[in-house]
Amino acid sequence: MSMLSSIELSELRNRAIGQNEYVRYLDERTADARAKVSVSVRHALRPAQIVRQLRRLGYACTPQLGRTLIWDEPAPLTRTYATSWLTGLRGVLAVKVVTFHYVMAFCDFGFQPWGVDERHTHFFQLPIIRLLYAGFSSQIFFGISGFLVAMRVLQAQNRRSSVGAHQHQDIFASISIDLFRKVFRLYLPVFAITLCTAIYVWLGFYESYREPLLNHEKLFPGDWYEPRPKQMSLWSQLSYWGHEMFDLTNVVTENTVYPFHDQHLWAILAEMRGTVHLYGVLTALSQLSPESRLVAMGAVSILYFYWNHWEVWVFILGAMVVQIDLLLDRREPQHQFPRSKTDDDDTSFEPAPSLARPNRPTLKQRWSSHRLVVTAATASKDQRFKRVARYALFIAALYLLSYPVAAASAYAPGYLLLNHFIPRSMVRKDKFYPNIGTFLLLLCLARSDPATSRWRKVLSSQMAQYLGKINFAMFLVHGPIMHALGYMLPHKVAWTFGTELRYMEGLPWVCAVGFGWLITLAMCLWAADVWQREVECRCVEWQRKLERFCFVDGNGTGNVAQERGRD
Repeated sequence: MSMLSSIELSELRNRAIGQNEYVRYLDERTADARAKVSVSVRHALRPAQIVRQLRRLGYACTPQLGRTLIWDEPAPLTRTYATSWLTGLRGVLAVKVVTFHYVMAFCDFGFQPWGVDERHTHFFQLPIIRLLYAGFSSQIFFGISGFLVAMRVLQAQNRRSSVGAHQHQDIFASISIDLFRKVFRLYLPVFAITLCTAIYVWLGFYESYREPLLNHEKLFPGDWYEPRPKQMSLWSQLSYWGHEMFDLTNVVTENTVYPFHDQHLWAILAEMRGTVHLYGVLTALSQLSPESRLVAMGAVSILYFYWNHWEVWVFILGAMVVQIDLLLDRREPQHQFPRSKTDDDDTSFEPAPSLARPNRPTLKQRWSSHRLVVTAATASKDQRFKRVARYALFIAALYLLSYPVAAASAYAPGYLLLNHFIPRSMVRKDKFYPNIGTFLLLLCLARSDPATSRWRKVLSSQMAQYLGKINFAMFLVHGPIMHALGYMLPHKVAWTFGTELRYMEGLPWVCAVGFGWLITLAMCLWAADVWQREVECRCVEWQRKLERFCFVDGNGTGNVAQERGRD
């Protein structure tokens, strides 16, 4: 509704309009505004307009697979980068996170090691196999983030090493831009999903079944201790949500923050803290030589380890993988086989006529042929040794990543000897070997040949890339979906057959939990697809608009160029 400005009012008064005319003028303006609002409301309530809006809503809530099947709409082309395998790895891990957080509510197989008692002797609890559903995956996500952060900084430094004195200024500008983008792209979707959860709690739809189920602990015998957010008045609910989001942005605190609205979001603060610390380390070591930088990064990682910041430690381990990869690319000798003929060979040497006896090769020619055979054999042995070493490191990485959460404090066959090497001062002893396994896994994948590596091909496939595209959205939506509906599905299946889930064993229990997991995973994929497209993409667009408004030329590099011109 349009309002009269002070200038218009003063002009009306100065023209000595009578009181009645002035009131009539206001009534006319008010009537016009009411008429416009009435027309807008009637237009919005027209059946055709309602149908049109419902169609738009249905189209927005349809995942990409549904759009392809219903409207034959092709999926957007996925651009391939040298680090696409990391995106695929994130996608696979996102599915594993959903599986782990679901299974942990119904059993403790995801925490307890194989052989701890007679109940934990199943085949699927063995090391490496248990990676499909058991154990935390946060350390791998943090290692990937550290890898990507260091790769951008170190590769930019290598490319600009020939620029001159301003190379570090450009690198610092890149760090500033990356941090600016990281904050908004990381926290804006988090604020949105937690606000939806807060309103959901206020409406009373969040875990309406939790109170009666808490009286029957056998219904959820797993390691499931997530508290239920309190239902309060709207203002109190939003105020409580605001306090939690404020705590979730406190990167200088040493404590781990577990928001009641979704306790899985503790990783957001750890991600931001690790990013800030790693950028500080890379900035401090930016003028060192690559070899000295690697040694310094190792020393700093040891410090963070003894400071009990395991999340920053694994960030730096991921950065060290990048530095090692760059050093090996620069120093690894290229296997160049000698030619079959040397420069001094007689190029006119041809076999004699069939009736003539062929000439015997000279000593130099025989030595050249022998050197070729020896070099080829040595190169073949080196390739076999590297292949065997890579497989051994890969298996060792998976074995360390399989370290059970409770292995440090319980009887854990297969890890008893390794437990003696965990420092007693480490608070999170369950993170020691998984962090080392993350380092080995990233190193093996980074050094593998993209053309021949099966793992790189799997992680670069379309399915893995799609999962990687929506991995952050899946991380955000899987908690609310599980609490709203997913955790009750196995019990509903058991009740359908007239029994309780706690009385089911063996295959029936697996089928009930597996059915609930499949439905929950499908809902998470659906919601993540919609959330990534409708919320995350809009957050990125808003961040880009803010970036164009705040920075000089829209990308943050113009100010550096201007400073160079002044010099």
